[in-house]
Amino acid sequence: MTIIERRASWLGALRFMLPLLLLTLGVPARAEHLRYGWESVDGINLFYREGGSVDAPTIVFLHGNPSSSIMYEEVMENLADAGDVHVLAVDYPSFGYSEAPAHTAYRYTFENIAQTVRRFLQAKGVNRYGLVKQDYGVPVGFHLIEADPKAVTAIVVQNGVIHLDGFPNAQDENGELRGHWRDRNATIDARRTAYTASLGFPRPAGWEYAPTMSPDAILLMTASAQRPGVILARNDLWYDYGNNLKNYPTWQKRLREMSVPVLVMWGHRDDFFTSPGALAYLRDAPKAEVHIFDGDHFATLEQPDIVTPLMEKFLTKHRSALTQPDGGR
Repeated sequence: MTIIERRASWLGALRFMLPLLLLTLGVPARAEHLRYGWESVDGINLFYREGGSVDAPTIVFLHGNPSSSIMYEEVMENLADAGDVHVLAVDYPSFGYSEAPAHTAYRYTFENIAQTVRRFLQAKGVNRYGLVKQDYGVPVGFHLIEADPKAVTAIVVQNGVIHLDGFPNAQDENGELRGHWRDRNATIDARRTAYTASLGFPRPAGWEYAPTMSPDAILLMTASAQRPGVILARNDLWYDYGNNLKNYPTWQKRLREMSVPVLVMWGHRDDFFTSPGALAYLRDAPKAEVHIFDGDHFATLEQPDIVTPLMEKFLTKHRSALTQPDGGR
């Protein structure tokens, strides 16, 4: 046998033995790969990511703006890999890989999006679940809670508000933003439209994100937002955000009435939804776990190594709440 033949034989044996060696040494395997698909809901094809056994307690992830379910990809893989939860995230209409019906054909309000998400969950056979909510996902999630409070087993919030404490841009009743929500301002719509059109392919010049932010997520965000008609839909939804402020007292009261476990995680470098918003949850859920750390708005994307252990510990601690036999998975 030549030296080359002996080396090839040795490498072949190593490839065969390496997985067994890693298993013996206790080296963790790669996180479970998620499953992907589209579910037709009221004629709209909604994209979703899913992992873990459907027989395990379900955790539903509601994404923020202008991202999509991709913001939860790594956290979902890590949680599914543990084998004791079923994770599910859907892209709202006009976000991510979901279809984008024209704003004249679909009502882009938070309440309507929540109704669409609820019908998506029904189509997937999910009627009892924990909620993970960030940014836009918070009002969507509270509309889901209002529709069926008993369906929700736990609440996890990451940089999303139901108190003005953490929303400095909306605190001035006479400011531009509150004025827009009272009387729609075409200048703001035009500004948002121009900004979306200016977004380009990820490149070194002008890259403003942390080294841990994946350009893949930014590229999807840009491509999705620049589809024909999408910015018109997104402008409608932003205009409707003013109605969320009107609902804050109702949602705060609902949270006080609920007995589900609550986890609040907050990246303190977020200058849009600021850290006082995290602490404000304690007024309505005094037993909530609140963790403020060195992170930004999209912490699940940028710091999954911080977020995942916090969620794993929380879900393990409150396993009984997730598994109460009230029907469904």
